Amino acid sequence: MTMIDQQKSPEKFTKEEAYFILPFFTNLDRNVFAAKYLPSEVLGALASRYSRSTKGVRRLFFDEYIKPILEPNLEGAKNAEIRQAEMMKKELVTFVDYLHQHGGWERVVNSRRARAFFEKWLAAYGDDSIAQMAGAHIFFENITNVATKILEDFRIGFAPLEKSTRYVLFDQKVEGRYLYFPEPDLLRSKFRADYIKHLNMLFRRYSQSIEPLTKYLKKLFPQEKDQSDRAYLETIKAKACDVLRAYLPAATLTNVGFFGVGQSLEYVITKCYAHPLAEIRMLAKEAQTELKKVIPSLVGRATSPRGRIYQRFVASGEKQLENLTQKYAHDEVRPRFDNQLGAQLVEWDVDAEDRIVASLLYKYSTLPYEEIKKKVSVLPSVRKLEIIKKAVSKRKVRQHRLVRAFENTYYKFDIVTNFGAYRYLQRHRMMTQERQRLTTELGFDVPADLEAAKLEKPYLDAAGKIDKLYGQIKKRYPDQAQYVVMMGNRIRWYQFQNLRELTWEAELRTGRQGHPDYRIIEHQKVEAVKKVHPVLIEALKFVDYRVYNLARRESEKRIDKKLGLTSSKKRR
Repeated sequence: MTMIDQQKSPEKFTKEEAYFILPFFTNLDRNVFAAKYLPSEVLGALASRYSRSTKGVRRLFFDEYIKPILEPNLEGAKNAEIRQAEMMKKELVTFVDYLHQHGGWERVVNSRRARAFFEKWLAAYGDDSIAQMAGAHIFFENITNVATKILEDFRIGFAPLEKSTRYVLFDQKVEGRYLYFPEPDLLRSKFRADYIKHLNMLFRRYSQSIEPLTKYLKKLFPQEKDQSDRAYLETIKAKACDVLRAYLPAATLTNVGFFGVGQSLEYVITKCYAHPLAEIRMLAKEAQTELKKVIPSLVGRATSPRGRIYQRFVASGEKQLENLTQKYAHDEVRPRFDNQLGAQLVEWDVDAEDRIVASLLYKYSTLPYEEIKKKVSVLPSVRKLEIIKKAVSKRKVRQHRLVRAFENTYYKFDIVTNFGAYRYLQRHRMMTQERQRLTTELGFDVPADLEAAKLEKPYLDAAGKIDKLYGQIKKRYPDQAQYVVMMGNRIRWYQFQNLRELTWEAELRTGRQGHPDYRIIEHQKVEAVKKVHPVLIEALKFVDYRVYNLARRESEKRIDKKLGLTSSKKRR
């Protein structure tokens, strides 16, 4: 278990496969790589498949875009279809041959001139806005859930899509090892043996629970008549994954892809170089190496004298705040396991209703905002409610977003829930969020279905062992100790969001296919706002309070319809 192993991709390609893939990616043998000159629609589709597959992006690209052209399934095809398939194959081969013969994309499209332009303006004039007009797709494969959360913390100009724990089982091994990160500082420490032993234990118990839990779920949720075998098995699998993810440690390896503009990518790399975790610094170096192959003028400054000065600023600022926290906000007593769970509304605007109503009217008036707000403030609540209701009356589905005026008031929620649920809620980036370190000290959640299936004892035992190990590691390595924390362990963080973002998040995450752990958080947030702003809560028209026991059932049925499958096409 070494850092070198972690940088190398476990995916292998034949010479023929590599020939067709290489022009479109910066490398084929490392875990960090960028895409080159692929259409955005193709990359978007790949990233979407990526989130639900055990395959990496490069393998998906070959299997789903190249292979069907090279090896078309022509069984029962008409002559015209055969001729078209042969033509597509010939065009693909000719195109890829041309790229290889002429030195790849760099020489074919002559991007040096564009790069010279960027370098001139960025270096000579320092116009960072130029770097907002170009970007890149970069992929991080076989990195930890610790790393993905740190990378996804960067919000503006940086859009991620992450592999899901809901659609992919994590019971497989690569070269005889479970899929977790060999954290270098811990492997060089006295905790090496315990780290490996405990993480192997978590994955082993996760794997051993799959079959008995699946059997229990099939008994509890029998297949419906209008459900194909495919849809039923996928629904049960998703439910099992939802339950068993509580076992997975934060060191679990996953994949995540990003599209970022140059300015954001440079900022991410620069800041990650200053991070206390070796994995994050390694990823920063790998990302800069690969991005230099596609947008070198936009990421080069991350390691320039200016970049190093910023890295020192970040590192010293973090250390200073850590020391101040120990001095003024340190809890000498270990938090109790029965800490307040859920979402607590801790800050809100007293005059929120007046702000929103005044802002709704402002666009269509010629009066100053202050005068409009004064007029609104003397209106009775029934009139304010009338204005709010009319402003949202045309919303027929949740995708009909609230107008910008609803951004004029903010709420801060202090939230405690399990790490698995946090992973979903963190993805809403258009707000201010800050989390505390991953810990076992807030306790852990026990999935109800695990208890109902009488499979909770190994899990409870595992949680106790991980808690003990975490406490030992934390004394010496507080950041590295996060890697052993389970997804069932609780995390504390805050969200500071405006009403428009709250509406979007709550209506999306309370949908029928949502996980119950985060659905309840959204319900609590809405109820808390309702108590302080009963008028404004009328804007949230599509918050779903119904109870769903098998969340993915209807979604899989819809997929069946798209695939042309029906219950009559079940396997016999």
